[in-house]
Amino acid sequence: MDISLKALRYFMAAAECGSLTEASKKMHVVPSAILAAVNQVEEAFGLQLTIRHRSKGIAPTSTGKIIMARVQHLLDEYEALMSQGAEMRTQLIGTLRVGYYAPVAPAFLPSIAQNLLAYNPRVEIKFIECDTHSAQAGLLSGDFDVILCVAESMAPDVAYETLIEVPAYLLVPEQHRFASRTDVSLSELNDEPMVLLDLPVISDYYSRVFEAAGVTPHVACTATTLEMVRSLVGMGVGCSLLHMRPKTHVTYAGENVIEVPLYPATDQLKIVLGYLPDNPRRVVKHFTDSLRDLFSKEEANRLLVTP
Repeated sequence: MDISLKALRYFMAAAECGSLTEASKKMHVVPSAILAAVNQVEEAFGLQLTIRHRSKGIAPTSTGKIIMARVQHLLDEYEALMSQGAEMRTQLIGTLRVGYYAPVAPAFLPSIAQNLLAYNPRVEIKFIECDTHSAQAGLLSGDFDVILCVAESMAPDVAYETLIEVPAYLLVPEQHRFASRTDVSLSELNDEPMVLLDLPVISDYYSRVFEAAGVTPHVACTATTLEMVRSLVGMGVGCSLLHMRPKTHVTYAGENVIEVPLYPATDQLKIVLGYLPDNPRRVVKHFTDSLRDLFSKEEANRLLVTP
């Protein structure tokens, strides 16, 4: 038999006041409601927890005193939980879990994190890199509070909005013949060694783009991280098709790479912000508002390579 929190509160009031009448005044209910709650609690435990006296007096038994201590702890924990929940709705506290599938996210997420953490020491942020499907699944399961991913097969329960649409560009080594060009067409890549990102959604995108242009790429190498692709390009292994660009031309290997626009432009990828509309936590709202603000400014165009 389940016991309601209200019944536990009434039971505690009766045991502490030593009188059903006084307990009813304290809880602002009729004495019969207090008596019914005491009976419910004793029935649920299957124990005699109180001794009843004439004139509606009541006192806990030795067993009742043991149970009272546990019940008080439970009620205290509940009140603390509710207080924490209210605090999370009104203050910037707690852990923010962000799932992201955007290879260039390190170019802009750290600035948002720095601004958030600098003035809110009770906030902790966890960034988890994943793919679009895992990001959405994590959001729906409660593993993530916010996701940043490519708009592809978005789940109907996920609320999302487009932050930016990014065209593809060609990444080449600094000394490559394309490095000084104002633009390059996909048709010029037929015999060009390519280094491609081997990631969900992105791989399918490459296939669609090359097929539409009638190009059969010579894939010399693939990698699953953006920086590995950039470093391979910098070392002259091949060129690559990428979308967003970081704020540096230097690779991990210390080589320079150059971004060259594609003309005509290819289909753009949409980078979206995903969240659950019923998440009331203030830290979540602050983070999503910061992302919207960032991508509404002209400086967000720094992440794009256009003709």
